[in-house]
Amino acid sequence: MNYERQLRKVIEFIGQHLDDELTLIQLSDIACFSKYHFHRIFTSYTGLSLQQYIRWLRLKRAAHQLIVDKEKSIIEIAINAGFESHESFTRAFKRSCGINPSEFRAKSSWQAWEKPPYCLPKQGEITMNVMIKQIKARRLAVLEHRGDPKGVGESVNKLIHWAKTQPMNLKPKPGEAFGFAYDDPKTTPPETFRFDLAITVPENLKLEGDIVEKYLPEGRYAVAMHKGSRENIGDTVYALYRDWLPSVNEELGDLPCIFAYYNFDHEVAETELLTECWLLLK
Repeated sequence: MNYERQLRKVIEFIGQHLDDELTLIQLSDIACFSKYHFHRIFTSYTGLSLQQYIRWLRLKRAAHQLIVDKEKSIIEIAINAGFESHESFTRAFKRSCGINPSEFRAKSSWQAWEKPPYCLPKQGEITMNVMIKQIKARRLAVLEHRGDPKGVGESVNKLIHWAKTQPMNLKPKPGEAFGFAYDDPKTTPPETFRFDLAITVPENLKLEGDIVEKYLPEGRYAVAMHKGSRENIGDTVYALYRDWLPSVNEELGDLPCIFAYYNFDHEVAETELLTECWLLLK
């Protein structure tokens, strides 16, 4: 699959439907990508999250309108750009170009709009060893974290507490504890962030309450090891999407990026943390 060509289709569609309500599912269908991977692939190529890109396009169009349509009020332009108030438009506009709409209308300074204001730092090409492994299915006990990523630590503690209260030893072996990374915390609003915490459990263990049953599907997975702080695990994830995936003749399955944990912060120094990043392949 030609990933750049598929993304150009999406970018063209966004431009043609900028005033419409554009959804992740709709745009991932146009790109022919799984919704679990589309937002990461988009960010790895553009340097912006999908919502940041759409907002930036609307703001840049509004900037043109401020200059060309001087008879239009700022609030009218703000509403046309999808903002509910003068204040929210002003905040977003100033965050993007450094000055508020009325100042921009007076000065017409275009330098700030030469490039997207939210671009992520460009990563040098990351050299990593990617292996394709056949992974067996696993029954998982899962705690679904929903909401602010700052609360993931509390969710981890809940899962650990539950595991310790079980009649059998559920301490996971290396590579048998997982994180299902539906969203990137750096590009997802805190209130919509989703992350599943999981440990492998036997079939006969009863699960109830906040702990739900899910299965890791058997299949072929692209696997890359991330060593060090998990704060910058996105470097490895985006390198998989941006550098490795377009270079091979593989397509992604319908499953989010998965982290397989081989050790934990309370066991080793941060520099020695080992986390595999898994992508299910078709």
